[in-house]
Amino acid sequence: MNGEVIFFRLTDVGRSIDLKEVRTIIPGIQDKKIITTKDTPSYVDFPIPLLIEVTHNISSELIEDISLHIKLYSDGVISLIARLGFRDLPFKELHTLRRIKFKTAHGEFRISNLLKYHYNEVFKQIRSCISEEGFIFGESEHEKYTIYCLTDVIENPKEFIESEKSYISALFMGEKPELNLSIDHINKRLRKPFSFLRNDIIILDFDRGLIIDPNYDYEDILLVVEIANYQLLELRALDKLLDRRLTIAEEDIRKMYFKSRSVFRRFKRKVGRLIRLRYDLLFLLENIENVSKLIGDYYLADIYTFLGEIFQLKQWSESIRHRLETLENIYNVTQTNINEKFLLYVEILLSFVFIMEFILILLDFIL
Repeated sequence: MNGEVIFFRLTDVGRSIDLKEVRTIIPGIQDKKIITTKDTPSYVDFPIPLLIEVTHNISSELIEDISLHIKLYSDGVISLIARLGFRDLPFKELHTLRRIKFKTAHGEFRISNLLKYHYNEVFKQIRSCISEEGFIFGESEHEKYTIYCLTDVIENPKEFIESEKSYISALFMGEKPELNLSIDHINKRLRKPFSFLRNDIIILDFDRGLIIDPNYDYEDILLVVEIANYQLLELRALDKLLDRRLTIAEEDIRKMYFKSRSVFRRFKRKVGRLIRLRYDLLFLLENIENVSKLIGDYYLADIYTFLGEIFQLKQWSESIRHRLETLENIYNVTQTNINEKFLLYVEILLSFVFIMEFILILLDFIL
């Protein structure tokens, strides 16, 4: 078999990356995503990153060549895409590619180690260009995806998939090929193949996918896979950020109630931050959800919709919206309680004034 295996590694490094400043540090070009194949409409729009190309001279028996693209997105994402070309590799040896070692000018690597090496190198160089690194708290979130692309002419790709479905299912799971999977599990993994021409086929799963296309016409598919993983990554990072911020909000409000001094001042400051945070995160969510406009009865739209179902993008969005509503409820409930407490103080003060006036009138009458 001839073809290539493509490894994606996307990492959320912060709130945003200043690409203009990055250009003064690392030479890169604006990556123009132009899709002219399939039946996709011309109005499709994707975020445009800064592209850095890395070349490697490698020494390996199985790998023919390797290329690496590093993409920096203004929304705070670093995407690394490594492409390993191979020739005359038996189909049932595809699983060995992710563990194969090769030598470069930087040393001996497996593909996962090579991606980590270049990520660390780029991150160190652009760290000053990142705002709110790691969204202030915790470690950076990342997503990985692998696609095996076969470019041999296969007369009937669907029959080929059917005959090799056990191996493909194990490949998608990252397990050993001799794993004896159940028929139900195999069918679930391969439940929805996509074909545009008679001699091509695409099967996608949660972490891995397979493309058979002798025409090498799958760049648009790779882009859709990257964008879907981009959205999943950003939604997961946003959800994790909300977890932390809600915990902090809970602690802040608890402190306000247990410490009576300057309660109104603390409330105004803390809750004001919550409101600004809520609107900031709401705008972030809108940007993530609208990162692509692949809507309609189109080939790529069908693939994007399927990936959205696998990644449960809708459920992630709904969970985040629910948390944003919780954030607003925290404000509203706290505001109500503070107002009620304030009114109680006012009533006590007025009562005290009335009592003092009554005592003064009484004393004046007596005297």
